[in-house]
Amino acid sequence: MQITRFKHNRSRGILLLFFSIAMLLAALVSVSAHDNSIFVSTRVYDGIDPADQEEIARVTDEGFLPIIRESDGFVGYYLLPADKMLASVSLFDTAEQAAASNEKARDFVAENLAPLLPNPPQIVEGLVEVMYVADADEMMMDEGMTSLHALLAIYHGFDMTYQDETVALVESVFLPNLLENGGLVSYFGVGDGVDKAVSLRVMASEERLQQGSDIAADFVGQYLADWLPDDPINISGQLAVAALADIQAGANLAEYSRDEGSVFVSVRVYDGVDPANQAEIARLTGAGFLPIMRGSDGFVGYYLLAAGDQLAAVSMFDSPEQASASNEAARGFVAENLAPLLPNAPMIVEGTLSINYVAAPRSSDDHGGIDELYASIRFYEGFDLRHFDEANDLAISRLLPAMQELGGLFAQFAFNDGEDTVVGISIFEGAEATLASNEVGKAFTIEYLADWAPNPPTGLAGEIGIASLAEIDMGANLIGEG
Repeated sequence: MQITRFKHNRSRGILLLFFSIAMLLAALVSVSAHDNSIFVSTRVYDGIDPADQEEIARVTDEGFLPIIRESDGFVGYYLLPADKMLASVSLFDTAEQAAASNEKARDFVAENLAPLLPNPPQIVEGLVEVMYVADADEMMMDEGMTSLHALLAIYHGFDMTYQDETVALVESVFLPNLLENGGLVSYFGVGDGVDKAVSLRVMASEERLQQGSDIAADFVGQYLADWLPDDPINISGQLAVAALADIQAGANLAEYSRDEGSVFVSVRVYDGVDPANQAEIARLTGAGFLPIMRGSDGFVGYYLLAAGDQLAAVSMFDSPEQASASNEAARGFVAENLAPLLPNAPMIVEGTLSINYVAAPRSSDDHGGIDELYASIRFYEGFDLRHFDEANDLAISRLLPAMQELGGLFAQFAFNDGEDTVVGISIFEGAEATLASNEVGKAFTIEYLADWAPNPPTGLAGEIGIASLAEIDMGANLIGEG
């Protein structure tokens, strides 16, 4: 399944889509599937002597966890005791790496843990379908985190024909509701590909866990009751051990995250450009201007879009200071080569991304080997930014899934200028879907944003001449799906 990934950062005037989002999510986050799956093994033991739970946690933390943390492909591990039951959740990049890690730990388990585990476990294994991690740094620990509470649910007899619909609802409705109420640390949804589904929700406290369970009950009753099996196996309580990979946890588990990271965007729209010069402008930009940008500190991405006598350039950097430094570095080239072909000063709108969804592989040098991309850039002027956070949440839960349904969605961005303008950017693999996205956006605005966005959007749409993303670990600055 594809996982939609988008950042959702509500600071700085607002962030899947998700993204975190998209998705978290990404987010995460979306909901769609990607090739960089994460393999999860869930083991539930019963008949545990409650008096042994503390010793099991200690032995696991001090002996078992170090072994699997050093194993290739390690992503994360959780240990959840509950009275006479015990659940362990291990995450690896592949099933083969998980098996190899278990083999490395076999002797330790046999000598130290097996005597405390009287019955063989119930095992459910599969691939992550939904992921959210609120703050990867907080989850990087060697000694466990005892303040967190979690609920693990295993649904037997799940009808896999509803898996895509379930995942989409979880990411577009359930996760935003949890985030709205606060306290969500991480969430994983797993399918075994046959007839079982697993949900793991980690919350900041016991009170937050109960609030999350109330939200979950309402969500299931409203959306999933027709196909979600009754009476899942539920294990809840205080986590004894929780750990994620030391190295770049954000790159393998950040998806629908509300973190403090930001991407600064500058959109420049030039009018009065001679259409006969558009190809030369694109050539000069790709040959001379883009290499300067890509070599600049903090470079995240760049798009160049031509439409008739208009030209739009979208540049993305980690900070406005880095964007300014890059423009200064390119000043001489622009003045000599591009300025003569751009007769009028541009309209400039700048701000920090609030929705950040990218479907390109993280290893992609440019845009994933796709030959053609089309974009629609929409400007909503006179927007009442007092309601922007609310509008942004609605866009993540309602607009982004609608865009995905059009097919071929490559990227979705949104930001505001901190004054009265909101910008939405949709990028597709086909022209038809791009044009249709304008209608989807219009319908969304009429239904949800009419009171805050009184003016119809303006903008341009057309084929992208240049699309380029940062070469190094795109997951660190633009959370994308693999």
